[in-house]
Amino acid sequence: MKENLAIDARANVLANKALTAQLKILHAFLPLEGWLVGRSEGHFWSPIAVSGIFETATPEGLVTLFNGNWDGAPFNDGFQYRHISEHEQRVLALAPHSGALRGHYLVKADLNVSGIMTGGCVIGIASELPLGLHWRTDEVRSSLSALALILALQAELNTAERLLIELQRDAFLDPLTGTLNRAGWINRLAHIDALLGDDGNDAAIVMLDLDFLKMVNDTHGHSAGDDLIRLTAQTITGVLRSNDAVGRLGGDEFGVVAQYATPVIAAALVARLRNALDAVGIKISIGMALKSEAGTLKKTMHLADERMYEDKRTKPVPRRISLQLPGVAV
Repeated sequence: MKENLAIDARANVLANKALTAQLKILHAFLPLEGWLVGRSEGHFWSPIAVSGIFETATPEGLVTLFNGNWDGAPFNDGFQYRHISEHEQRVLALAPHSGALRGHYLVKADLNVSGIMTGGCVIGIASELPLGLHWRTDEVRSSLSALALILALQAELNTAERLLIELQRDAFLDPLTGTLNRAGWINRLAHIDALLGDDGNDAAIVMLDLDFLKMVNDTHGHSAGDDLIRLTAQTITGVLRSNDAVGRLGGDEFGVVAQYATPVIAAALVARLRNALDAVGIKISIGMALKSEAGTLKKTMHLADERMYEDKRTKPVPRRISLQLPGVAV
């Protein structure tokens, strides 16, 4: 999945480069003082490629050009024309002296081709009306079509990137609790292992296993068991630091990984977990281990798991189990 995201990001970079290159081709056919390509998202415009005099303007200033008065219908060449306003001269700071651009024209063409609506347009600036445009109409139109196709490609890449991110997020999350699933948990451990490296910083893993979940399911039903699992995840999450993470690793098993955890910090985390879970009536077994004890986080997880089962073995199995949890219907 990460490789796919990287490929998509590289493709987007190439699309931006292609857009800039095609803008230079347009300039070769129609050499104005500057060209600007933008795309609209709803009512908001974003400048995405510039050349010439527009390169000195701020993105905020460029947006004013898209929002200017473009009510007139395009000419036969496909462009709309208007004077640049004094306000736009000041906002864009296109010249050291605002009067230097009096009489300048802006030209604009929508970038759509073969029925594809890209939501984009190209704007140029000229010191006089480019009346010679009709000399190279075919070349200019071909260049505009190429810009439109590149914009359409870029939009598709952006959509694909969003979908891949959503798929990656869903692939790493447990649907019942919203915490990391086992795949997300393993990915997180690998990330933290690489992040810590050999810099001397420690980390801790806490393994937690609900006591007697099967009895809860048998006595109160699986819906009550699911409610208990969700409440457990919420309670655990509520006592973690911002850079800690929790995962649901099995039916009734959770793991917490704490970065930059000294023995004191790890002990305090275990105490917070016990107190918070006990406060809402959740019976659970807990085991903790430090990375410095085991070497890798994978080994640390196994050591914490062994200690969790040691804790569980000390608890007698009740004949029946009651369930009175806040916010849990039974």
